[in-house]
Amino acid sequence: MEEGERSAVENDANGVPRQPPAQAAARPAPATRRRALVSLVVLAVAAAVLLRLYVYESDIVEGSSMRPGLRSGDFVLVSKIAYRRPAPRRFDVITLSAPGKRREVVIKRVVGLPGEWVWVWSNHVFVNGGRLVEPYTASWRGDFRSPVRVPENSVYVLGDNRDDSDDSRAWGPVALSSVRGKAIFVYFPFGRARRVQ
Repeated sequence: MEEGERSAVENDANGVPRQPPAQAAARPAPATRRRALVSLVVLAVAAAVLLRLYVYESDIVEGSSMRPGLRSGDFVLVSKIAYRRPAPRRFDVITLSAPGKRREVVIKRVVGLPGEWVWVWSNHVFVNGGRLVEPYTASWRGDFRSPVRVPENSVYVLGDNRDDSDDSRAWGPVALSSVRGKAIFVYFPFGRARRVQ
């Protein structure tokens, strides 16, 4: 090596070659970042689809059959897993496929359970002879229906606005297999966001 030229690798005071300074971690190439972003988006979409298919769904209330509690245009979050094991309970608000119209989803309240007798008389509902206390209903003119025994694996459902509701008074009890889920939360409009009761 000629004088004045410096070695590419310098030695320390003990004659041991010094390591070149560590270079800053290389940034991933734009293609790698794009692939990571696409993977993240695909994963998020897959998770959303699985949640939608098996856990939750969103339904929009149409019509006035559930007033005053639910109004037309309310967006409701529905739990599809709420009834995997237990059956609906009395007073649960559920979504179901309308009898005779499998593609139409309706929202109603459970008032009669399997094996019970339900009787609508005037503006009262009786279950096994006892009158239900229903603070959630709109005032209604009343109706007169013969007592109905709810079969096994079925429920008797009514709208809260009895004067403007197609329900088990017209359809009879509905099969549990037509129940889609339990309405749990109104999430839009934001001013009406709350738990469904």
